[in-house]
Parts: sequence; C-alpha cells; structure tokens
Amino acid sequence: MIEGKCPNCGRQYWGWSLKNPRNQSCAKCGTGLLISEDGKKIIDGYSPFAAEEYKFKAPSQTAPEPEKGKMPL
Repeated sequence: MIEGKCPNCGRQYWGWSLKNPRNQSCAKCGTGLLISEDGKKIIDGYSPFAAEEYKFKAPSQTAPEPEKGKMPL
C-alpha cells in the first residue's frame, strides 16, 4: 500500500491518490509528504509552498491612447 507521512507534524496518509501531486502535501501544515510503498521510499511529495519562484518583467510602455473620434481596434 502507498503511504505518505508528513516530516513536519507526523500525520499519515494512505492510498493510491498519493500518486497525484495535488494529494502529496499535508492537509494540516502544507509540508510535502514522504511517500513510500511497501516500506521503500518512492518520492518526496509536492508542496505548493516549496514551488519554484518565477519572476516576469512587465512591459515598460503602456498602450497608446486612441485618437479622439476613432474607435480602438
């Protein structure tokens, strides 16, 4: 059976749904679970709080104002 254990608070979870990243974090504290099957570690679970950070630059210019009396495209 697939088992997940929270390394932070010790809560335990069981079942095939632990293979889905949506179910790989602790419902109590949000930490990624340690997931194993038959006592052998499979993966470290996914936690949205540990996701990579992405940065985007906003365009430096704003859209030009439409001329008076003309409809914008």
